[in-house]
Amino acid sequence: MRRDVEAYVRACKLCQQYKASNQKPSGLMSPIVVNEPWNTVGIDLTGPLPKTRRGNIYILVVIDYFTKWVELFPLTNIKAKTIAQIFVDDVMCRFGFPVRIISDNGVQFLSNIFTNVCQILDIKHQRTPFYHPQSNLCERVNRTIKPLLAALAHHDSKSWDTKLAQIAFALRWSKFLKHMMTKIRQRISLIKSFKIFGCSSTPVDQLPTTDDLSDYRKRLLTDLLPAYTATREILDISHQRQASQYNQHHRFIQFEPGDLVWVTALSGIAMGKWRGKKLSPRREGPYRVVERLSSLTYSLIHTISNIQLGPIHVNRLERYYSFKVID
Repeated sequence: MRRDVEAYVRACKLCQQYKASNQKPSGLMSPIVVNEPWNTVGIDLTGPLPKTRRGNIYILVVIDYFTKWVELFPLTNIKAKTIAQIFVDDVMCRFGFPVRIISDNGVQFLSNIFTNVCQILDIKHQRTPFYHPQSNLCERVNRTIKPLLAALAHHDSKSWDTKLAQIAFALRWSKFLKHMMTKIRQRISLIKSFKIFGCSSTPVDQLPTTDDLSDYRKRLLTDLLPAYTATREILDISHQRQASQYNQHHRFIQFEPGDLVWVTALSGIAMGKWRGKKLSPRREGPYRVVERLSSLTYSLIHTISNIQLGPIHVNRLERYYSFKVID
């Protein structure tokens, strides 16, 4: 009898829609693991910003997940053709083709042009879950760009695009990255630009000279391999520490295809938490799980309207309970 009463109360549809959960948020941290430079690249847009004299309004942000190398490009528009052209000419033609690109679900990145570029160059395009921007490393860069722009261009808001080179340099050498690279220098006396270009950011008059190309090649390989190994170790330690802290306040939950779930109302999402209007439902649904896209993301379909959603992060999902009467 007790179990029947608990099941009946738990299956109250209005309670499931409106009441706040007293459980930890669902979804454990799953770090994006990379083992070499330019394997995984994040891309995102910032703006609109005050229009500059050159007509720029937006910023294209690109970051390498291994070295945290940042590139910033001012944009007059955010058409898919413009973004694809800059990414090919100014990024891939300089650094090479990445194995994977991570972006949000902006129309520019879902366009046929950008999709075709990735397919032609055999690049995997991974989309972050809807309303879960922290899945893209670029979002951390975006939070830093605007204060820096405001500080450097406070006398002339129409000249912020002339400051992007300085800001990109500052981001590459932020406190966190500088601390990380300090550990590497203690072991191998190398710096970030060495991992990217194979040389140090040293003044010309201090550069070593050599007449033997073979010796240079051997020395380069000897130095680069320890640099990559040290960086991987540091990233692994950082991932483990972050995951340990994050997972203390989150719980593991997993759904299977066919399961019914509630989805946190889109109108109430803010900073990863529900911030909807008073008296409005916290959750929408029920939705049926169509596919588990990863350990944290799912593809869904509404049981009545057949509206499809995805990828949806697990922290926006709650299990749907129904009460079955047994004769």
